[in-house]
Amino acid sequence: MFRRNCGNGAVLFRTYGFSTAGAARVLKFVGIDLAWGEKKHSGVAVIDAQGIVIGASAHVRTDDEICQFVGLGQGGGAVIAVDAPLIVRNRDKCRPVEKRLTEMFWPYDAGPYPANLDNPAFQEGGRIPRFVNVLEGKGFVQRIHAAKQEEQQTLIEVFPSPAQVVLFPGQNRRQHIHCTGLRYKPKQGRSWAEVHSQWEIYRARLRSLEYGNPPLKLSPEVKKQIGIDITEYEGTRYKQFDDLLDGIFCAYLAYYFWYWGSDRSWTLGDLEHGCVLLPRCHLPDCPLADSLT
Repeated sequence: MFRRNCGNGAVLFRTYGFSTAGAARVLKFVGIDLAWGEKKHSGVAVIDAQGIVIGASAHVRTDDEICQFVGLGQGGGAVIAVDAPLIVRNRDKCRPVEKRLTEMFWPYDAGPYPANLDNPAFQEGGRIPRFVNVLEGKGFVQRIHAAKQEEQQTLIEVFPSPAQVVLFPGQNRRQHIHCTGLRYKPKQGRSWAEVHSQWEIYRARLRSLEYGNPPLKLSPEVKKQIGIDITEYEGTRYKQFDDLLDGIFCAYLAYYFWYWGSDRSWTLGDLEHGCVLLPRCHLPDCPLADSLT
């Protein structure tokens, strides 16, 4: 429920849809685990105005395929959360925001990869700036946070690993604790048994968001997509399910940041050199909060 000021007074909407110029339009929340090249697949997902994941895919490659799948040409507002460095100005090493993320989340095994202009993906005309230009051409604006429960076309950069560290904290009898980042990405030295078990934890966390704030629901089709026996998949056949969960989680982050606005978000970095939006831990005495002061 939110209020919008119109010419004839304030109108209170009882759902997250809104209407303008007599045409019904609906806000949606889009998550994109964006591959750094169009030869690789990206993971994408869409959450509707009722908080339901209505579509998810890990079989899109091009900018057009991504935009078509999530319905960006259908009008209406959206918050888009992208897991990829959207603003890269540094010629080498890492962005200031990545240095900050490493300082905060390295102890949780949730640090970032460095992004710089040595990588063609971030150079002028490269995959990432080209995709950003496509979204900006559709009216989306990069912001440091989403406006709380308002109509908008907002684009934000997110990072799933530290976001999970924050969103799934715990408390024992003595102290506030955070989980470590999940090891669901195949890497040298990790067995497939470990990767599969970590993916299953990731899936369980997404399912647990049904009881989150805001709550997340999965459509029957999406439940079926992620309800597979992951132990049957390795290599490139596994990666589609890795990307699928990342796309869904990024969409939830878009929904979360719209629902809470700046009340429960941490912005690291800035729009000049790159920024990442993270959930703000709601538990008292958070050690991560201390590192932001």
